Amino acid sequence: DLSKFTERSRGFIQAAQTIAMREGHQRLLPEHLLKALLDDEEGLAANLINRSGGDAKRVAQDNDVALGKVAKVSGDAGQTYMDGQTAKVLDEAQKVAKKAGDTFVPVERLLMALALVKSKAKTR
Repeated sequence: DLSKFTERSRGFIQAAQTIAMREGHQRLLPEHLLKALLDDEEGLAANLINRSGGDAKRVAQDNDVALGKVAKVSGDAGQTYMDGQTAKVLDEAQKVAKKAGDTFVPVERLLMALALVKSKAKTR
């Protein structure tokens, strides 16, 4: 239920869908969401990754390589479908937000859920 996400979080989910469509990917993957978060001009995700001891630039590079390996659909690709892992990430973000006492799911919870749910985005 996207109404439980902040406007900014919904914007990142929409940006992830745009990335998937632009790349000709039929499924919206956690990697698309991670790319949208890392491409943010304000750098919230990159700063959180770096502050936690990670290397945001390396994460972005590895994620781009993973996205490059996703099968592309040529011609009229039609609709982009949410992958099951992406649905799990969004569900986990809601659970983490609720546990933290948040009324809506902020961007930070999306990044945290990407780190918690098993997917190729988590291994970045």
